[in-house]
Amino acid sequence: MKRLHSIWILWALLFLSGAAREPAVGWHYSVKLMDLSRATVLLDLGGLSVRRICVDMSGAGRFVRNVEQVFHGGKTQALLREDECWLLSTASQSVRQVRYDYDLAGAAEAFGSADFVQRMGAAVTFSDEAVLLRPDPLPTGSPSPLIEVEFSLPPGVGITTPWQRLPGPAPRYRLDAAQYDGGSYLTVGTFRPLGTIALPHSQVELFLVGQAKASDQTLRSWVEQAVRLSDGFYGERMPSQVHIVLVAMPGHGGVGSFGTVLRPRRPSLVIFFGGEAERLPLHDDWVATHEVFHVGNPLLRHKIPWLIEGFTTYYQDVLRARAGALSVEEGWSDLWEGIQRHCQGDGPSLRSESERLRQTYHYSRVYWGGACLAMLIDVEIRHKSRGKRSLDDVLVELRTRSLKEPLDEEAVIEVLEQATTTGRVRGYLNQSKALPMVELLKSLGVEPVGTDRVRLHDVAPLVKVRRAMF
Repeated sequence: MKRLHSIWILWALLFLSGAAREPAVGWHYSVKLMDLSRATVLLDLGGLSVRRICVDMSGAGRFVRNVEQVFHGGKTQALLREDECWLLSTASQSVRQVRYDYDLAGAAEAFGSADFVQRMGAAVTFSDEAVLLRPDPLPTGSPSPLIEVEFSLPPGVGITTPWQRLPGPAPRYRLDAAQYDGGSYLTVGTFRPLGTIALPHSQVELFLVGQAKASDQTLRSWVEQAVRLSDGFYGERMPSQVHIVLVAMPGHGGVGSFGTVLRPRRPSLVIFFGGEAERLPLHDDWVATHEVFHVGNPLLRHKIPWLIEGFTTYYQDVLRARAGALSVEEGWSDLWEGIQRHCQGDGPSLRSESERLRQTYHYSRVYWGGACLAMLIDVEIRHKSRGKRSLDDVLVELRTRSLKEPLDEEAVIEVLEQATTTGRVRGYLNQSKALPMVELLKSLGVEPVGTDRVRLHDVAPLVKVRRAMF
């Protein structure tokens, strides 16, 4: 009996310790969509102690309407607005709910961007941070507080999100505060699932908005090839769940047009492509490879465009060349076309341009300036280590570190400089003169021929490095 009693106590302790690790639900949203133009949201704050609720996306607050507290018994009180926040009444501790309306149609017309709200035919895609007001400050902790979201949809309207689906007939989901802080894309309306793509380290849920001339299998193959490149690059550090919505653009015949990604632990992507395109080969498209590569980028405390966008721009060509979607000469030609247009002029430093990107809109300068920096670093790491290491290894290392704790810019620079020469990376980032790209290409045996084509030579100091890159 004593032994049975001891086993019972041990089991109870294990059960309780496991339960203690499971975070309680922090707060709850009930979202009722009247149609694709407006929504009513009831935010239940549960046991949280906060003084205000806020919209995360700057400028999205002007489409929030009729914000009011709901007291026990149904009495309501309008809330006072302060910038992009609304102040809760402190008169009663019993106030746990806030109700508001959101003008989806107005936001879609004003922004026309999935990062806020975007109407796409019979569907609307929006960021949860633009529509779902959050308690401020956002609760944090380990484990991260849980959030539940339940939707009420009109007949014939579907919804897809990267969040965990909960049991029940109504669309009901769970995420945590860290996922909310990273952001997610939600699509409501008419769309079609294209199934699941299972790869060694990641699983992709794929959806289609609009009408495409390309077959479902062609679309799946296009995305699978792009995801496979990143899955092989990041390995087990690749997010296990990836949510992708493809949007067919009517009247367009190109392959990938543009895309956008939010990349917390459960990343979500929206990729726009030509609805008239019947074939979507990676040879003709860099967009899918670029956007999917983002989901494995290191997690950061703040945006670092020269790293995230710049290094991804470099790898959009490198990975396609490694996979044979581009010939070696085509890969170097694509890189040279971007290098000669955006890396050779004197002017503000790459770091300065990166910090002011949202004010200057110098996207090509930062994307390709970062790509040129990535190439310089990659060549130096390979040369310094005699081929034993590359920028690939360093990015995987940064990704691994960031999964424990998001990184800041100085931590990233320190890791890059440890792999190269102390002061080199910081010097490249801060210098106002052109990066030495022509000299680098010459040492690799890459000879520019015009503005968009190169010729490769096998007699050059770093030709072995070039051959190892792709």
